[in-house]
Amino acid sequence: MGYLQGLKWEDAVDKNPDVFRGFDIFKITQGSDPDSRNQEIPGGGESLNQLNERCVSYLNKIAREHTGERVVVVSHGAAILELCRHTDPPNSSIRRHIPNTSLNVFRVSGVTGRWILE
Repeated sequence: MGYLQGLKWEDAVDKNPDVFRGFDIFKITQGSDPDSRNQEIPGGGESLNQLNERCVSYLNKIAREHTGERVVVVSHGAAILELCRHTDPPNSSIRRHIPNTSLNVFRVSGVTGRWILE
């Protein structure tokens, strides 16, 4: 989130209008413009591709350390959406919004390491 970290929506608009505008454009285009996935949020915020890499690598680590076990991971919608995207081809019709309190079940194949969204 960069400079917007920890701010309420309305405070972000007031305190950092230029950064907020960039973030808002980033959110609007993230589904339609592939180049926007590399756009970092000003002030140290990560791009969607960086978020994807961080989330996927960490969940792969958890899967390796807990083979054959059930694990519960709690996160926010953006991280969960990136994990969903990891299970599907880049151009699939994966959900664009993950609602708060939603339940998403991923299974990681012990043989291939392939992720399956159930």
